[in-house]
Amino acid sequence: MKCRKINMEADFGLELESLRVTKDGFLSEKNCSFDDARISKDFAESQMEFITGIYGSIPDLYRELALIYKKADAVIRDMPDGKREYIWPFSVPPYIKPGYDIEIAKFKEADKHREEYRKLLAEKYDKKKMLYCGIHFNFSFSGRCLETGYKESDFSDYGAYRNDRYLKLAAKAARYAWVPVLLMGASPVFDISFTDGSKYGITVFEGDAARRCGRNGYWNNFEPVLDYSDFESYIESIRDMIKKGLLCSETELYYPVRLKCHGSYTLDNLHKNGADYLEFRLLDINPLSPYGVIEDDLIFLHMFFVYLDALDDLDGLNAVKQRDLISKIFLAAGYDNKELWDDCAGLLYNMKMYFDGVATDRYMKALDHQIAKIENEDNMYSRIIKRIYGKDFVAEGMKTAKKYSEIIEQNNIV
Repeated sequence: MKCRKINMEADFGLELESLRVTKDGFLSEKNCSFDDARISKDFAESQMEFITGIYGSIPDLYRELALIYKKADAVIRDMPDGKREYIWPFSVPPYIKPGYDIEIAKFKEADKHREEYRKLLAEKYDKKKMLYCGIHFNFSFSGRCLETGYKESDFSDYGAYRNDRYLKLAAKAARYAWVPVLLMGASPVFDISFTDGSKYGITVFEGDAARRCGRNGYWNNFEPVLDYSDFESYIESIRDMIKKGLLCSETELYYPVRLKCHGSYTLDNLHKNGADYLEFRLLDINPLSPYGVIEDDLIFLHMFFVYLDALDDLDGLNAVKQRDLISKIFLAAGYDNKELWDDCAGLLYNMKMYFDGVATDRYMKALDHQIAKIENEDNMYSRIIKRIYGKDFVAEGMKTAKKYSEIIEQNNIV
């Protein structure tokens, strides 16, 4: 099996969450607004969300991410009271003051429904867990790629073909979601104030490599089961969770992969307009990059989804198999996850053969970057991060945040 060049044509977008912190390493208690549509808020007032546009190349995507970081950093380094803030470079929060009640994000009148939604989440989930920050990687095939596939398919309707292809990719991405978690887990340690409201300043390691993706991570309080048998059934399986009161809306589904449509994400719009892209939700913020993610990892994800698309379709991803795949994600999110390394290595070597002679040297080097992690565990992000931040997580994290602020400011991108 060899990759076809047409299948490499794709579009990408990112949504990246991050926290504002004080110079002393505490979660910000200030309100802050950004006059930029690319910078919003997530659950908390102190929690920013960076939203890129859609790009046909990873370097272009990465460049805009850097521009958004530069804008956000410029705003919070010039706070009205003169007390500047920093972008926290981790998926887990910094110090949280004992007794501090995390403030829900505030929005203008036109978006008050977003504030009300967050109040519902606050009642249902642990507010501190809602402070987990991560990255959603959005992947879509190019129009030319889809049209070529449609012409070669047995489908008589283009929309049905597109929905079917994205649905099958979503099923395979869910099945192999553990792979990016294993390779890119970057949250092995945290401050005790995240789990104990009476203390702060003690660094904790509880056996995680990617705490946000493990058993103590950001998940629904029930086990969602999606129906991948066809596009209509997929939508109805989510609608059924809402009808049963398990979800307040489709946006509350915290599943590894979601099918999305452009514009407002509702099941009605998804049903009417069809799937436009796949959203992968299990990426940690990486403190080894000033921009929260390493470009090689984004290139790998491009290759990963193209490779999964070419694999044989799965034979029914039923409830038992879906519970198994979540268990495998939990295992991959653990620091001691070596029992998965042989399977991961096999997939990576197969990818190397699949893309050989088709992908650019830059892409093949990005794939080798992943293989190097499996061949030498010292290259795993979780190991590097534990070595650097394992003794004093927040103090060392603030050194990194301040260093990155200077790098971001001096970056001359326009």
